[in-house]
Amino acid sequence: MSSIEIEINGASQKIASGSTLIDVIKVLSLPEQGCVFSINNTIVAKSKWTTTSLKSGDSISLFQAFAGG
Repeated sequence: MSSIEIEINGASQKIASGSTLIDVIKVLSLPEQGCVFSINNTIVAKSKWTTTSLKSGDSISLFQAFAGG
């Protein structure tokens, strides 16, 4: 299977071509709860993680919500 190169929070990462955002989240053990992902500066709704295919050169940013007081 061929691979593509993407960037996650500034770090280069190779993934299988045809991967969706949820595939990457699971393979890389990224947190799902309390997180927001953007691809190329566009936020992706959690409901679209399973259908959002990644392309070579995509830049993913992960933002985590922190609760505190």
